[in-house]
Amino acid sequence: MPIIEHPADAVPYAPDIPRSYEPFRPAWSSQAPLTVSLLLHAPRYADPVPAGSHKPLAMQGGVGRETGEPRPGQVARLSQWDFGLTTGIFRLLDIADRYGVPAAVALDSHSAALPGLGRALGERAGEIAARGAAANMVLDPAMDAAAEHAYITASVDAVQAATGRRITGWFSPERTSTPRTTALLAAEGITWFGDWTLDEVPAALSGDAAGLTALPFSLETEDMFALYARGLPFEDYEQLLDDTVDQLLEDARSSGQRFLGLSWFGWVLGQACFADVAESFLGRLAARPDVVFALPSDVLLQPAAAAGAVRP
Repeated sequence: MPIIEHPADAVPYAPDIPRSYEPFRPAWSSQAPLTVSLLLHAPRYADPVPAGSHKPLAMQGGVGRETGEPRPGQVARLSQWDFGLTTGIFRLLDIADRYGVPAAVALDSHSAALPGLGRALGERAGEIAARGAAANMVLDPAMDAAAEHAYITASVDAVQAATGRRITGWFSPERTSTPRTTALLAAEGITWFGDWTLDEVPAALSGDAAGLTALPFSLETEDMFALYARGLPFEDYEQLLDDTVDQLLEDARSSGQRFLGLSWFGWVLGQACFADVAESFLGRLAARPDVVFALPSDVLLQPAAAAGAVRP
């Protein structure tokens, strides 16, 4: 008898994930021990949230210990998120440029609507991804299919129009999704998304989401999660990043290539007090001969990898 019995009507949350297990990894495009993709986030905090939108249960930023969705007009919280758009995201792009690290930038509909921002980031970023409507307007299983489809297409269209760049990547605000999301992304022409931390290698999805790759942008190494949700001291966060790279490279020697998705926010690591973490870490990483950098859209699975995967 199994230790855990699942209800007969249980449906896997993500039924389109093919499974592969150590040490039988399917091949993918990287030949380096460790491939790193840097994704910089430039979301806007909607204030107030339009009626009918779905809000997260909690949001980081602002002052005090309250992390729930605040009353409209909290200037401290709004200004902190806006700092990421006026200053922080460009500071991180400058740091990446100094070390020759290609960076993708994710915008949402609200940030793309700000005058000049989309154009400026479209000119600077190696790749542009869409990340929904706003930082605090999320996907929710309570949405019907038409509403979710409209949410995704509106975001992709707005970001493409503002940046002048074709969008093939997606990162949901607060990493939210529904059981329909992957199929809708694939139908929209999206080729990768970064919401799931399911592995340390890319995973090609199957079924209705065929053609879509899940790139695991680690939650533990995300600056907002580590520094705000966990409250990790910034010097410990830098050590966490170094330890992650060391372990991934050690595992790559015995189990095959690894992928590290770095998810950084302009309003977090782009602050002056945290920027030296990005500076020193990217400098060390760029000097390592066993690490290569790639834009998310360049991290491709070989056809044999997708065909040979086993469905759950």
